[in-house]
Amino acid sequence: MAIDKDSKKSGSDAISNESDAKIDSDKPQYHYQNFSKDNNLQENLLIPVTPQTSSIGSAADRPKSTTTRKQKRPWWQMWQIWGLVLVLCSGGIGYGAMTMLLKLPKTQSCSKVFWPIASASIRLYCAQTAAEQKNVDGLLSAINLVAVLPDNHPLRPEINRNINRWATAILAIGEEEFQAGKLEQAIATAKKIPGKSAKELVDKTIDTWKSIWSDGEETYRQVEDKLREADWNGAFSAAVLLTDNPNKYWATTKYEESINNINIAQEENASLNKAQAQINSGQIDGLILAIEKAADIDNKSYAYDQAQEIIAQGKEKLVAIIEQSIEDRDWQQLLRITSRVPRSLKLQKRVKDWQILANAGSSAQLDTVFGIEDAIEEIDKLKKKSEYYNLGQKLASRWEKEIDDVRHLSKARDFARTGTIAALNEAITEARLIPDANPRYQEASEEINQWRKQIQTIEDQPILNRAKELAYGNSVNAWIRAIAEANLISSNSPLHGEAQDYVRTWRANIERIKDQPILDDAEAFAYNDNYTAAIRTAQKISSGRALYPDAQSKIARWQAEIDGERYLREANDLASQGTPEALARAIKVARQVPVSSSSRNEVTPSIDDWSAEILDQAREASDSSLERAIAIAQQIPSGTTSYTTAQGEIKIWRIRLAPEPQVVPPTFKLDKLRKERERDN
Repeated sequence: MAIDKDSKKSGSDAISNESDAKIDSDKPQYHYQNFSKDNNLQENLLIPVTPQTSSIGSAADRPKSTTTRKQKRPWWQMWQIWGLVLVLCSGGIGYGAMTMLLKLPKTQSCSKVFWPIASASIRLYCAQTAAEQKNVDGLLSAINLVAVLPDNHPLRPEINRNINRWATAILAIGEEEFQAGKLEQAIATAKKIPGKSAKELVDKTIDTWKSIWSDGEETYRQVEDKLREADWNGAFSAAVLLTDNPNKYWATTKYEESINNINIAQEENASLNKAQAQINSGQIDGLILAIEKAADIDNKSYAYDQAQEIIAQGKEKLVAIIEQSIEDRDWQQLLRITSRVPRSLKLQKRVKDWQILANAGSSAQLDTVFGIEDAIEEIDKLKKKSEYYNLGQKLASRWEKEIDDVRHLSKARDFARTGTIAALNEAITEARLIPDANPRYQEASEEINQWRKQIQTIEDQPILNRAKELAYGNSVNAWIRAIAEANLISSNSPLHGEAQDYVRTWRANIERIKDQPILDDAEAFAYNDNYTAAIRTAQKISSGRALYPDAQSKIARWQAEIDGERYLREANDLASQGTPEALARAIKVARQVPVSSSSRNEVTPSIDDWSAEILDQAREASDSSLERAIAIAQQIPSGTTSYTTAQGEIKIWRIRLAPEPQVVPPTFKLDKLRKERERDN
């Protein structure tokens, strides 16, 4: 029988629906259950629930046939087995869901999350992931991800705890930057922390940083102030305080920088002290070296101001020397200085003018026409606005006049080189052509005087030669003739001084020959100890004679012999009296005997004997009178052999005269006092 296609389909759909309905009735039902793990994650998971039996068509309400009750059902139709399976399945599904919820895979890409609808657990997970980067951006991203959740969110306590932890981590990064010396960067890092909850901590931390940093800056300023005052000990003491600063940058880096600055400042100060000494010396080389040393001091140096003062002093003195060189027309020195003027003095324009003056003046001093012409050409390089322009014009005018003078002097010198009287006279004539108003007139006059002296020397030399030849006879008559010849040379002659030296020598020879017999007679008297006659004879040689100094020396020696004999005789006469007073006076008189006298040999033994005799008399007097003994011993003069011994005995005698009081022991005094009281009682 043919079956309608649609009817067939409807029938099968009906059967299918009926089967699906039956299966659905056997399926476990599900509801949503909220799970969380440590308040960090939260998800809605599906949990199977045991299906409720229907009141319609349920197996419990339907009457069971006898056949059914009696017939054993297959195991797969037993509800207990299906219930057990259902429990196991639901537990497995729940456990798997919980595991997946609590251990979300790290491979999940947070960059693909659509945040407006993201769950709190996803935000927290991604925040923790971002925080694991342990940098400011990651930590800030973590805070921003969870900070948007409402304050009443169930995860808010956990969120706040993590925000505080991440904020603390950011502050730790800021602390590292602060310790590294990056205060502004550290503050900027700390201020990036969002939210009001961390504001108090951030502000307190920033205030602490600023306070520590301010202390470091103040201490460092003290170091700098001490360095500017050249107080090295004070600077070092202040630098040591930096090591107490809690900030590593100030305690290490800035401390080491301070110590280096102290060492550098000490070296620079020593260099500048040496430069100052060179400035004070006023020597050109010292001034230039001092300026160069001071110019090497950097403008950031603590000694910069001192260096600038030295440069200013050196500049002033150097310019003064240069100006004096120009005034003195010392062109060679000016040339040497200008080539060495330090560029740091910023005198380049003036140096250029100085070099023009030095080059021109040096050329003019060559004393040639070409040299003067070069000088005029060089001096014309000075510009009208130069402070040396007027001086240059005066020099040029002078040098123009000197050109003719130099021509005359050059020609005259050429004549004079021949050296004959005629040539020298021609030189004098040529030099006289220079007018007295011209610059080279003085120089020409000096040359003329020199040439005249040469002429005089040429004319007088034969006279001096003849006088010397006459003196070769070595007799009084020969020397007299030589003196007469030499006196023919006038006092204006260059040979006059030499001629007079010869005259004095020849006259001395004549005087020696005439006076020697007188001195010989005097020495003969002295040989026979007739010193008075010897002195009287030697005094016949008058002052100014050749033998006068020799005669005076012998007279002094002979007079010493006379004085020595007289003093020794007087001393012996005094000593013969034998009294301590006479012996003491004898010693004083004997000491006046001249050292050069032969009588001096008798003085020392006599003095020793007389001092010993005085000491013996003092000792004898001590038996009867210590005062008299002391008075006698005190008359022994110092320097004698008995003086030291006498002083020792005087000390002993004085002790005997005034013995020192005895010190009574305290116990003895108490015993004595006790006995006296007992006796009185």
